[in-house]
Amino acid sequence: MEKKKTMLDYIEATPEKIIENAKNPKELTKTLTDEYISNKYNEIYIVASGSSFNSSICAQPFMEDILGVRVNVLSPSNFTNYYKHNKNDFIFVISQSGYSTNAIEALKRARELGIKAIGITSDVESDFKKYTDILIDYKVGIETVGYVTVGVVALVQFLMTFALNTARKMKRISKKKYDEFIAAIVDSAELHKEIQEKSHAFIRKHYKSLSSMQKVYVCSSGAGMGIALEAALKIGETVKVPAFAYDAEEYIHGPNLQLSPEYTVFVIDTNDKDSERLKTIYKASRAVSDNVYFMGSDVDENSIYADTNLSPLLTPLYYLPLYQMIAYQITEDLHRWEQHPLLKEFKKIAAAKSISYVDND
Repeated sequence: MEKKKTMLDYIEATPEKIIENAKNPKELTKTLTDEYISNKYNEIYIVASGSSFNSSICAQPFMEDILGVRVNVLSPSNFTNYYKHNKNDFIFVISQSGYSTNAIEALKRARELGIKAIGITSDVESDFKKYTDILIDYKVGIETVGYVTVGVVALVQFLMTFALNTARKMKRISKKKYDEFIAAIVDSAELHKEIQEKSHAFIRKHYKSLSSMQKVYVCSSGAGMGIALEAALKIGETVKVPAFAYDAEEYIHGPNLQLSPEYTVFVIDTNDKDSERLKTIYKASRAVSDNVYFMGSDVDENSIYADTNLSPLLTPLYYLPLYQMIAYQITEDLHRWEQHPLLKEFKKIAAAKSISYVDND
């Protein structure tokens, strides 16, 4: 009997998936790239929620830099209820499972607006196929653990590769730059492994603090914001403690006022223009709580980082495993996987997945 895969198994499988999906990058996003170019679209609207939303925020700065167009990330409800259509807007909806009810409603709304319903998913046999005009598999496979990990990074890679393929085909970047970025994406797989190894040591070193988390802030800026959002989501939904992501400057304009020694704070520095400010905010947070950690460079004993010269825009490809592994290990050790029994009633009243969805957790 095959052993049931865990969240950790999928985290460890991520580097191999990055390499696999980088072998034929043009084919990976061909359908989406051709659709964008053939219809002379301009601004991009990505419609997603949960980890798919966070993946999109991770990729957004890279996409805008490479394509030279504005990339907007909307929740399905914002798109369905408030979006005002412009004929030059390129819109696609993402749901890793393909069963998210809000994403399905967004696809229906796209058709109501008279535009193509483009859906991106890991399961082309899901409910998404009933509501899409163009259905795209982003090549991650079926992740049987609900707290998705490999799917998050694979989606970031897919969106970055879409930007590269589209920009190259439109001659907005040179072949040299294109090849360099594809090679850098491949290199990120080794950095992902490096962060995995360092995360094991990091968790052991700070185990008393990490296993006692009560209230968590995750702060960053730029390309780090998507990482912060996903870190807070993963810790909140698994360890089951309040966890919030903030732009670092927003964090110090109000949320920090409740900071006290029992808080846990993660500061994520992607080593871009905001780096020194993030170090200052980290230092200020450490003056209040010992449970404050810095990702990006060797600041002090509470730091974790990777030695690399890759673009800061690529950090979401290899920074995420720290938070995924904390979420997994602390939840596993504290036996926090079980949800409160009344959550069954919650899901009956406000379902997030369609009735076809099979919950593997």
